[in-house]
Amino acid sequence: MKKSEIEYLNKVAQLPCPICKLLGYPGDGGVEIHHVRGIGLGLGVRNNHFNTVGLCPSHHRGNDGYHGMGRKAFERKYGVTEQELLEQVKEILNDEENEIREKDE
Repeated sequence: MKKSEIEYLNKVAQLPCPICKLLGYPGDGGVEIHHVRGIGLGLGVRNNHFNTVGLCPSHHRGNDGYHGMGRKAFERKYGVTEQELLEQVKEILNDEENEIREKDE
């Protein structure tokens, strides 16, 4: 794994679970890295490390989680797609990077 990938995954791991946040929970209990499935990727094919979302263990692999329910049921239950979660993460990280740059100027 490249240094840039490790740094990115560490940033994602510091964010709260977006599903917990959506449900009004603090979501600060730690997350696991979930690789968002790309369009056209088959089962068992992992997307690259920059297309990841941090999900708490329950929302990642629990009975109410992505891997416990499957993609369609997960997205239907929480009203948000994997791609939308990924866009949220990228927006948050981009905002944080911009804040750091502004402080340095």
